[in-house]
Amino acid sequence: MCGIGACLSLLNDNVAPKIVKMLMNLEYRGYDSAGIAVIDSLGKIHVKKGVGRIHNLAETLRFNEMEGHIGIGHTRWATHGSVTDYNAHPHIDCGNNIAVVHNGIIENYTDIRERLISLGHEFKTQTDTEVIPHLVEEKYKEKKSILESLREALTELRGAYALVLITSHEPDKIFFARFFSPLVIGISNNDIYIASDIPAFLQWTRRVIILQDGDYGFVSADKIYIRNLYDPAVKGREIITVEWTKEMAAKGGYRHYMLKEIHEQPESVKRTVRMASKQIGDVINLIEKANYIYFVAAGTSYYASVHGQYAFAKYGIRSRAVIASEFLEEVGAFLDKDDLIIGVSQSGETADTLKAIRFAKKKGSKILAITNVVGSAITRLADRSIIMGAGPEIGVAATKTFTSQVATLDYIALNWARTHGFDVDLLISKLLNIDKDMEWVLEVNEEKAIKLSEVLKEKNNAYYLGRGLGLSIALEGALKMKEIAYIHAEAYPAGESKHGPIALVTEGFPIFSVVLRDETYHRMHIAIEEMSSRGGFIISVTEKNDSDTIKLSDFNFCAPDNYSNILAPLVYVIPLQLVAYYTAVKRGLNPDRPRNLAKSVTVE
Repeated sequence: MCGIGACLSLLNDNVAPKIVKMLMNLEYRGYDSAGIAVIDSLGKIHVKKGVGRIHNLAETLRFNEMEGHIGIGHTRWATHGSVTDYNAHPHIDCGNNIAVVHNGIIENYTDIRERLISLGHEFKTQTDTEVIPHLVEEKYKEKKSILESLREALTELRGAYALVLITSHEPDKIFFARFFSPLVIGISNNDIYIASDIPAFLQWTRRVIILQDGDYGFVSADKIYIRNLYDPAVKGREIITVEWTKEMAAKGGYRHYMLKEIHEQPESVKRTVRMASKQIGDVINLIEKANYIYFVAAGTSYYASVHGQYAFAKYGIRSRAVIASEFLEEVGAFLDKDDLIIGVSQSGETADTLKAIRFAKKKGSKILAITNVVGSAITRLADRSIIMGAGPEIGVAATKTFTSQVATLDYIALNWARTHGFDVDLLISKLLNIDKDMEWVLEVNEEKAIKLSEVLKEKNNAYYLGRGLGLSIALEGALKMKEIAYIHAEAYPAGESKHGPIALVTEGFPIFSVVLRDETYHRMHIAIEEMSSRGGFIISVTEKNDSDTIKLSDFNFCAPDNYSNILAPLVYVIPLQLVAYYTAVKRGLNPDRPRNLAKSVTVE
């Protein structure tokens, strides 16, 4: 949640223009307000901030004209405090000597704030973040070292934080700390960057240090100093080179990142399966030894996990998908050391998922992580990890990471099945070569999605129905329509639609039906006919030669034949992504920046 961008120029150039660009690269993480602080040549801190989008603020507040070769910036998604100019980051101390930007939540900020007020500190905002510069300021009165003052302040903070700090007391350094919220350092020949996500500085460098929980320190022109609050043996972190390129994170000629990422899915899934084949190692053994398997995830990752549950069940593997925020209450009492937790998270930093996994780890359960980010928090908690090959996903609404998660779970299920005597060689071969079929789905259905969006742009509600392996597709399709087109879309197991939801169906009510030619086929037809008889506008997604379903439908999208199996989401979900995207555009909305949402939800 929120975006942090900081830069130290090794050439003594003004860094504000680069920080602006970093924040624009991170605007998918938060966009209520933004701000920048720099230190000028005399060691004085200058802060500009306000409510609004970064490109507007950059013009009205003249961010690029700020002078200083060290600076920090932030784009905010509000948690504590309303969306106001005052509550925008950076925040400063009483003496205007310390400026801080922060992601996460300081849970005990009220107690700290009241104590600091009693000591004479004056607060100007409603945010939890503002306690940090004041707390460091108070510690500095005794320590006379920002590093030591920061370290002591960190021991008092409770909650989650990724924070970056500059100060006139030591104007040649940028200080940082991380606990639960992601923070990375980028290194180039000309600059050192600190950010909440790699795409912030990807256009300048692929050399990265991924900070871990408890890390704190500073960067300067001649040093990168890293220590850890909990492990005195830490004297630095490894520099890695990420495989992403700046072109992978750019729009590539598409109108929006989301559309680009929808079209990247053939390649990202192909790359993900190839990477999974090299990482699967003892994962099958973990499944073999598990008494019970729980998938833990949130949002789109949860719907991929629902698919995982159904896919595993096809081969006799007992598992259960649980929403991460409900995990403790739903299954916490039953966990033990013989259980396997499969944590699914695009960013590897989702707070609810991490909380559930930490709880399970204390119970002795084994942890398998599936994520898109090397070195993320979930990988450090896990006993084993599988890193997907989706590449950077900038659009807030997940698309290629969903299909990459599904592909990874399918690959695991099929390899387990093969070791247990199931004849799955054809499915494995199909998965390894699925990119061509995904490209076909894009080519055949895009114009259809544009045409249907003209109808849907006037609608306020829709149902998405599926059964068995089709349910997760319906769930994900409805989520996309809600997230970016702001149409109230609900997904149901088709058999449940007559137990209440059907009461809302009137003439022209959109009904998306995910129809697989498996054991659920005829029962899906019954649900379609029930909805159609009440005036529902039937939109089916089915195999291209399924003439019976097409006859029952007012509109249809096509999937290739012979995909009514665990690979179905990889081709069936694409038309639903496309129609959500084009409906949002027809409604005059920006699908890359849905209101009230952020890419990586690192708060509970």
